Amino acid sequence: MAKLELKDVCYSYSPGTPFEKKALQNISLSIEAGSITGIIGHTGSGKSTLVRMFNGLLTPDSGTVLLDGTDINADKKNLSSVMCRVGLVMQYPEYQLFDETVEKDISFGPKNMKLSDEEIVERVREAADFTGIPSEMLSRSPFDLSGGQKRRVAIAGVLAMRPEVIVLDEPAAGLDPMGRKEILGGLVNYRDRTGAAIVIVSHNMEDMANYCDKIIVLKESREAFAGTPEEVFARRAELEENGLDVPDTIKLADELRARGVPVSMGICTPHALAKELSLLLGYSDK
Repeated sequence: MAKLELKDVCYSYSPGTPFEKKALQNISLSIEAGSITGIIGHTGSGKSTLVRMFNGLLTPDSGTVLLDGTDINADKKNLSSVMCRVGLVMQYPEYQLFDETVEKDISFGPKNMKLSDEEIVERVREAADFTGIPSEMLSRSPFDLSGGQKRRVAIAGVLAMRPEVIVLDEPAAGLDPMGRKEILGGLVNYRDRTGAAIVIVSHNMEDMANYCDKIIVLKESREAFAGTPEEVFARRAELEENGLDVPDTIKLADELRARGVPVSMGICTPHALAKELSLLLGYSDK
């Protein structure tokens, strides 16, 4: 059974008015426990609306959202529990920091869960570890931190609730390559240690290729196609027709093939391409 599943979900803004806009049309998808799923699409394709469905922030006009097989919108009294189980990190979450210390900001969610003081302390330390926040930073004001550090604190605040699904809208936007690697690597570590499902919305195709098991492509409020990174990025022409890019590795591999180098199809990460070229040049991994 899928951890999170959407069945024939539709949603419109300002329904029944001259300003009605169909944001999602007949979306059906499943998110498996322990998986990392990427969602890509041109601006306005419905990505942000879609992820707000995952924990009940938005209720579909029709269709169902299932968490472990249960409709999350069947009983609104259960939504607070759903929001703890499905953590949502919206774009630029650092602007939502508000408490006087990093530790208090991270502990906000666990406190609302009515956990013991000992449990809260444990969860704060654990979430700080996942996001690379050193212990000496916990006593500092979040407003004295750099942009990347604030981002870590905001993500740690969601991880401290130990969600079974964590959904992130552009989690590494605006960060330098090292910052991107540290934050996304911390999320992979969280997945590996907890078995949680992770969903990432991003315009960065390198991140999608490097971290995702599956990618869902949205187009004009509908799912266009989905598959592994290799399957999705093999459809370069379709992606580019929809205003989407492909990883630089794909472009380089295509250029090498055009020049007669027999590079295999389906290569979309630098590591895979480097390994392929090493084999072609007669080198081994030994």
